[in-house]
Order: sequence, then C-alpha cells, then structure tokens
Amino acid sequence: MAVTTSSSLPLARVLDGARTGALHRRTLAVPDGFAERPEAYATAALAALVHRYTGETDLLIGRRRRPDLTEPLAIRVDGRTTADELLRAVSDAPVAAEEGTGRPAHAVVDTTGAVSRALAALTLSAVGGALELALDRDEFDADAADQYARHLERVLAALAAGPSGTVRDIALLTDEELHRTLVEWNDTEGTVGPAYFHELVARTARRTPDALAVILPGSRLTYRQLDDRANQLAHRLTARGVRPGDRVGVCFPRSAESLIAQLACFKLACAAILLDSDFPADRIRYMIEDASAAVVLTLAAHEDKVGGLAPVISLDTEDWWTEPVTEVGEPVEADDLIHICYTSGSTGAPKAVMVRFGAARNLIHSMAELCGTTSDSQGTWLAAPGYGMIEVECFPVLARGGTVHIPDVSVVSSEHRLQEWFLREGITTALLMKPMAERLWRLEWPEDTPLENIRVCGERIQSWPPAGLPFRLINLYGSAEATVVASCDITELGERLGERGRVRRLPPIGRPTTNVTTYVLDEELRPLPPGLVGELCIAGVSLSAGYLGRPEATAEKWIDNPVDPGRHPVMYRTGDLARYWPDGSIEIVGRTDNQVKVRGNRVHLGEIEVVLTTLPGVSQAAVLARQDSQGDVQLTAYIEPGLEPAPSVRDVRRGLSQRLPSFMVPTVYVIGGLPTSTNGKIDRAALPEPPRSRPALDTPYQAPAGELETSLLGLWTEVLELDGVGVHDNFFELGGDSLRAARLTELVRERCAVDLEIVDLFDEPTVAKMAELVADRAPAAA
Repeated sequence: MAVTTSSSLPLARVLDGARTGALHRRTLAVPDGFAERPEAYATAALAALVHRYTGETDLLIGRRRRPDLTEPLAIRVDGRTTADELLRAVSDAPVAAEEGTGRPAHAVVDTTGAVSRALAALTLSAVGGALELALDRDEFDADAADQYARHLERVLAALAAGPSGTVRDIALLTDEELHRTLVEWNDTEGTVGPAYFHELVARTARRTPDALAVILPGSRLTYRQLDDRANQLAHRLTARGVRPGDRVGVCFPRSAESLIAQLACFKLACAAILLDSDFPADRIRYMIEDASAAVVLTLAAHEDKVGGLAPVISLDTEDWWTEPVTEVGEPVEADDLIHICYTSGSTGAPKAVMVRFGAARNLIHSMAELCGTTSDSQGTWLAAPGYGMIEVECFPVLARGGTVHIPDVSVVSSEHRLQEWFLREGITTALLMKPMAERLWRLEWPEDTPLENIRVCGERIQSWPPAGLPFRLINLYGSAEATVVASCDITELGERLGERGRVRRLPPIGRPTTNVTTYVLDEELRPLPPGLVGELCIAGVSLSAGYLGRPEATAEKWIDNPVDPGRHPVMYRTGDLARYWPDGSIEIVGRTDNQVKVRGNRVHLGEIEVVLTTLPGVSQAAVLARQDSQGDVQLTAYIEPGLEPAPSVRDVRRGLSQRLPSFMVPTVYVIGGLPTSTNGKIDRAALPEPPRSRPALDTPYQAPAGELETSLLGLWTEVLELDGVGVHDNFFELGGDSLRAARLTELVRERCAVDLEIVDLFDEPTVAKMAELVADRAPAAA
C-alpha cells in the first residue's frame, strides 16, 4: 500500500503528491539546558506537541543523522508522561519499520544541517545549538506555521524547565492567543428590547390589526384575530384553573390552533409543553405525565392520544371562543419557562428541556436581525412541531409583524413541490433541516426569486452550496438546551474562499450570536488553539434552565463556568466536538459520545465523516463502528452520492488514505441514500448492517483455480467476513487492515505450514499471488 505524504495534523492541507514546494521557516528560541541534549529535547518536544495536537499516543518521530537516511522512532506519550519520562523514552526509542503502519512520521528531527525540503509535516533542524522549524508552503499557510512555532517553543521551554511536569499541563496558548479566543471572538454583547414574544404580537395587533399573521391552505388569520383568540383561550384556561407557572400540553400539527394555544400559554406566564400529534400515543402520554401538565390543548382528532392524564380542551369542539377578547397579560420574568421541549426522536425516554422566556426573547431578536426580518417578510413553518424549532422559524417573523405561511403536509417532503410553493407564495425567509436544504439548493432557481435566505439547521452541513444562488444560505447551530448559538452565511463565505478554499474546508457554524459566548475546550476545560478538536461549550443568555426533574443530568451538563464566571456564571457542555478556524469561526466535527478506540487509537467518527464529504461525488456521509466476529472494531462508511456519478469504493478509500491514518480509514462501504428521522436528521439507528457481498471493484471477478487457491480463498472469506471474493481482488480494497492481515498470515502459516510474513501480504495482496508464494515456499501445500 502506498504511504501518503499528507499529514493528519491540524491545519494541514491535503497534498496531491510529495512535499516539493517552498518552505515556511521559523527560528525558535532555545531554552536553557537545550544545548546539552539538543536531539533528545527536539524529538521530545515534537512528540509532546503532536500528542497535544492529535491525541494520538503511539507516535512516529523521524530522526535524520545522515543525509541519506531518516529513521522513524516509535515513541509512546500520553498526557501523564513527565518531561523526564519523555526524554528517557526518546533515548530508548526503537527504530520502527514504517511498513504496515499505514502512516509516515508526523515530524522529523534533522541534525545534518539546514533543511532544503520538508521531510514530514513538521521538520525541525537542530544544528549547532540552533533550532529552525520548516513546513511545506503547500501544506500549511503562514498563520499555521506561526502557530506551530509558537507552541513548539512553549513545549521546549516547559520540558527544559520542569522535569516532573506532565505533557498535559503544558500551557500552549500565549496571553495574546487567549485574549483573542476568549474575548475578541466572543464580543457579542447586544441590546435586546424588554418585550417578550407574545407582547410583540399583541403590539402588532394593536398597531396593524388587519395585517396577515398566518396563511394556511384555505384560510387566513390577521394579527387581530390571532391575538383575540389567544386572549379568549387564555380566559378559558384561567376559568379551568390554570395559573402562572403551570405547564400546559400543546398537541397539534403545524396549524393556527397551535400558535393560538402557545400565545395563550405565554399570556398566562405558563410553559407550553410541545407535543407532536404524529408522535405515538405512548410517547405523548409519557411527556404529559413527565411534565405534570395542568391541562392539554389539542384537536378532537387527537384526543385519544392525550386523554386520561390531565384535563383536555379540544379547540375545534369546545366553545372557548365565546370568552371575552380583553387583553390577558400576567407578569413574566426572564427565568420563567416558556417551552418544555423533549430532546430525542420518537422512541425511548427523552429528557425535557426547560426553555426560559429570556433565552427565547434573545433568540427571536437575534434571528430577526440575522435575516433582516420586517413586517413585509413572508416566513414559513415547516419544522416538526414537537422539537422547539418554532422559536427559530415562526416567532422571529411574527415578532416583526411579518406573515407565516403553513403549507399542506404533502409539500413538506418534496423539494420540487416545496420550491413551487416558495415561488407561488412569495416566501422570503425559511428554515429547513439540512437534508432537505441540500436537495433544494441543487435545483434551478429563477434570478428574480423573492426568497432572500434559508436558515439550515439540524445537522452538520457536509457540502458547500453551488455558486450563484439568488438567496443566502445561513448555517445555524444550536440545541434545545442552548437555543441557537451560532450562525454563518455559507454562500458569502463560500464565494470568498473560492473553489480551492472550499475543497479544503467544510462549512462552519460560524461565530456566536448576540449575547452568547462559545468556547472549544480540552478535557481539562482549557481553551484550545485553532485546528485542535475539543468540546464546544456555551455560556450566555441563550441557555435553558436544565432538564425537568433530572438534577443529576442537569448538573453534568450545566457546570460552573471556568472561563469567564464573572460575565456568565454557568456554562453548558454540548457534547459536540468542534474546532476553531484561524478566523474564529467554529466547525463541528462530531460528538463526544461518538468516539471509539480503533487499534488502541482514539477516533472521532465525525472527523472521518468530515473528510468523506470533501471527496468528489459524496453528498452526505455517516460512519458507524461495529465489532466483527473477533471483537475488533470495524468502521463502516455510509455514503449518499451527489448529483455527479456515484464514487467508487476504490476512489473513496484512496481519497481517505491520502488524508487519514490507516486506522481511521473505514473497511466497509455502503453507497446509497441515507435514512432520516422525523426531525430531518440522519437516522443512524436505521442504517443497515453492511453487506457481506464483495464491493464494487475495478478488478474483474475471477474464481479460484485449483485446490490451493480455493483453500486460501476460504481463509480470506473467514478473515474479511466477506462473500464472493475473487482471486485477483486486493486484500486492502476489500476492507482488510493490518490486524486482519496479521490474522490471515497466521492462519495461512498454520494451515499450509509455510514461512509467511505480514509484509508478504502487503507486497502481494491477492489470493492468486499468495497461492504462488505458498506453492513456491511449501511445495507440499501446492
């Protein structure tokens, strides 16, 4: 297998070939004591920096003492390793054979003189007591070179200053970097008016009562009608004993009745429990009981799903509209609850998030500002009603006096019908889940479309939109626990990056929104520099009050803010893995609960998905880890093709091998459409088991000839857990890796009594060649 020259280090670009370009050269400050053991200190510092940047523990650091020979040293380092232990490990490190590792050395120490080309991602020249770091200009930009040089200097100084200090305790960031990360990139303070959502709607009803608030198939509702009906329902709820602070179930499809019901709750300073009428009855009843609903509002068609646990008011049968329309307005505080949102899909026991009025007010303001919403805006309600996205989609439009359009249910699931509806209704702003948004932006759009922007949410966007769209695409990031906390105009950014820049990056979630602060932190909750993967944590006005009735779960996620407690005492740990771009934008990589160990290495499955979606022909991707029959972790990649021809497994594997270490390259590939759940996200639980059939290969299938090939083919089938293997198929293109290679060679040695080594399989990875080798070395087997 060819070894890639590209690095998996943070901030590295993908190389098309070998490193042959010009160099960034950075002279490093040399700490006291360095001159006594320059090679050892240089090697140890590189190992410590690579570990801190990647989390990898088994490293290859090259040593070049002669111009014609670079020896890779196998060095093990983790966060607990002390400076003394690391220096001893460097001195005792064995020279490792690169064959079979699937990766080159991350870095090289060169003691032969000034380097003329980069020998690895990081090349450190240590000659005559001086240090110079060299990086290839095609692989790293100048800012990345500066960052590596700064942090390598700090590692060197720490190793020289404290023999008992550990690698994880080395402070990488300078004071200037900390200020930029924590202060400059979180300069988000903004003024939000004191009125809450229902008060803004009432204000519009008084100012322009005949303005259209809601348009549905066959009916329309003015702001006066919307506010009057909400007041009437609030009076009826009061008569039924509902009081401020109560929680009220709201079980409707997307409808005017749902908006009326929620406004009535808010006028009474009550929290609306968001229930989707399409949910199974058991799930709805679970929510009603779990949230201790004082009453449930619904339609007659759904009474059977909500009855039995709390009083029920059906808005299409009970005579609540006979109540007076006089204004209802209980006092509301920022920490009062506006919504109870449940966090998972349509099965299981979900957690109830308590959304505060203050967080919703800040969100509605920031979304209206982001989209330039006015009284002329024509918005949508397309999101499922049970997930809290109504605060992001409908409320910012209604808060500014615009009109919300609710389509027929048949429109929502088809990108072609949705586009026709957008154009017919004159929609100017919409919110879509990522899978539908990607399908929609691939369609042909008229230049004079009234659509101004689509906000995209739900999942990480895995592909850039095409250039020349007549509307903006705004990537949103958030959750029920923290509302929407970051945004990025990916159409504008994509145009600014150009084709070359887009290939190198995926769309980020951007910067934090108004009155929100975001941090990418390591496992010790310390800020990380650009490029490094850590957990995204959030503070600010957007945070919810925690999980209803789950103090332990709340305490685990809502913690004391160690970064800026004076400004925001509480911080929310999202569980999302992220990294900064050098400009402060944030890119989501995966989930902390989506990490696995592969051959002893920690792997973020989301990071593999990120690389997959940069490959030609790949629209969306998901990666799962499964155990094979031997208990080893096997990575399976699920790929949804784009508009161009579907990529071949061979091309995908080759592309990944150029970007990732071998242990991160999936062994099995499934190409086809990806299933989505009711909230529009990729439904990972519904991804099928990988097939046992032979994948599509460039090599034509060839059946075995003779007893030896047949016997060996049986061993290949056993080890690869794959049917239909041909004798000319490449072992590694079939999903083989170094562990399976070792297992196969051991089985062949035992079965055929032949001297066979793993390197033989790397050199000749087919059944036919293996049969020739066995026949040559063990004639009896033949």
